Amino acid sequence: MKSTILNTGEWLSKPRIVIGIMSGTSLDGVDIAIARFDNNNGKHTFTQLHEYTQEFSRPAFVQFKRLIEEPVTIAEVCDASVFLMQLYQAAIETACQQANISIQEIDAIGIHGQTVWHSPKPHEYIDTQLRSTLQLASGSSLANTLGCTVVSDFRTADVALGGEGAPLVPIFDYHFLKDDSQQTVALNIGGIANVTLLPANASLDSLIAFDTGPGNVWIDATMMYYYGKRYDTNGNTAKAGVLIPQMLEELQALPFIHQAPPKSTGRELFSHENLHFLLNKYMRIARPPEDAVATLTEFTAWSIAHNINTFAPDTQRVIVSGGGARNTFLLDKLSHYSPTTQILTSNDIGISIDAKEALCFAYLTYRTLAGLHSNIPSVTGASKTAVLGSISIP
Repeated sequence: MKSTILNTGEWLSKPRIVIGIMSGTSLDGVDIAIARFDNNNGKHTFTQLHEYTQEFSRPAFVQFKRLIEEPVTIAEVCDASVFLMQLYQAAIETACQQANISIQEIDAIGIHGQTVWHSPKPHEYIDTQLRSTLQLASGSSLANTLGCTVVSDFRTADVALGGEGAPLVPIFDYHFLKDDSQQTVALNIGGIANVTLLPANASLDSLIAFDTGPGNVWIDATMMYYYGKRYDTNGNTAKAGVLIPQMLEELQALPFIHQAPPKSTGRELFSHENLHFLLNKYMRIARPPEDAVATLTEFTAWSIAHNINTFAPDTQRVIVSGGGARNTFLLDKLSHYSPTTQILTSNDIGISIDAKEALCFAYLTYRTLAGLHSNIPSVTGASKTAVLGSISIP
């Protein structure tokens, strides 16, 4: 059966205002970016019109955390999916009001959803082998409550084609962060850290990108466990701690960190359960909790640098985005492990560190509605390119 082709020419014929929404593994809330995209003889450009972040309430944070870390009923999964759309709707309405843009002016909305499971490697289920990923979302629900086209479920198509389903940001990095004269790495430090390698002469079909390991996920969880805080502001707690050498050595030996790309990970590996095993093992003696935060911060910086130094040894600059870009101590540690590399934040080149992933999903939506592929097989390991996402029309 032949696929229905979207009307590429019509969609690309004029500027489009698109909203991108990201809620990541950090569980820190909903990030929204409103951008205007345009097509100039095949070259895509964008102007960011507004950004907005809405933190999850404490009950929402606890519930989404439970869905990821504990066995729950299918009823809870169903309810949480629709509840998340209510949070998205409220955040979209606030963002549009702040930007003085009406919903009627929005051409489309792209939503990542909340990842609650990601298992792209073949595994047994009943009498077969399959790959799976699940982001809580209901594109149809949001499309019909807002009266706007919504694109959702971006990762499934790539996983179905044998890919990791991640990372999906590289196509944005390629079009908007690549520099013709410098070897660049785009680094996002969310719950998980991921990189896009951008050689000066890179072609799209030769791009490499992958998850390096934990970003903020274990640092944030440790801060919550010991201090009741969602994150380590500026890395001040880690800075006050002392490394636990044996714990750092055990973490540095994790096979995923040394695995060659393509690779992706999530809270399945860097889980609450695995973290508490480590804390119980190394914090039983009278160590102050800041030592655990210091060690996990050191490991996070080291694992990112180790992957960059191994797979992109000629890197001249790293452009950092995501919540981890605000952790100045973490960035200092990254500089320590990459002494010849310039460490910048995306703010330095005019792209908000908080809005970058949301901007990416706005761009993926722009491409999807133009009938353009957004996955990169050299990045994810998929067998071919695909137009990503499910389109919901009100």
